[in-house]
Amino acid sequence: MGAARRGLCAPFHEGGSTVRPVARTQEHVGERKLSIRADTLEDVFREAARVVSRAAGPARGEPGPWEHISLTGRDPASLLVDWINELLGRSEVHARAYDDVRDIAVDGSHVEAEVRGRPVIAWRSPIKAATYHGLRLERQRGRWAAQVLLDV
Repeated sequence: MGAARRGLCAPFHEGGSTVRPVARTQEHVGERKLSIRADTLEDVFREAARVVSRAAGPARGEPGPWEHISLTGRDPASLLVDWINELLGRSEVHARAYDDVRDIAVDGSHVEAEVRGRPVIAWRSPIKAATYHGLRLERQRGRWAAQVLLDV
């Protein structure tokens, strides 16, 4: 596997947590492994949005309007794949990087949130889709740990 990269993000203070979510990607031929560790499921989903947004390319300008997302799935892990794919689709259709997430709620089979994105000035996303292959989302030592393979 190729070099691993750590995601950079500001610490979360929402809900009393001050520990930063951590994201790491590892490249392999045709795929990239995304690993996220965070205190809450909502933080896992927020960090996934940031990773997809950063991959889209540099974004500038005013953010677009808030857009509502409501997804239903079998379980939180499959919801994470659906969430990433929804953001990828919106990014490609609207040429926006959706890194601003608010009012997110994740339960066993449903995620709701509002997202907005900034215009991407130079599209470079190598990510085609999130897959179910090797998918993991579980509690480990008091934090959530996710692993998603991304087709590139």
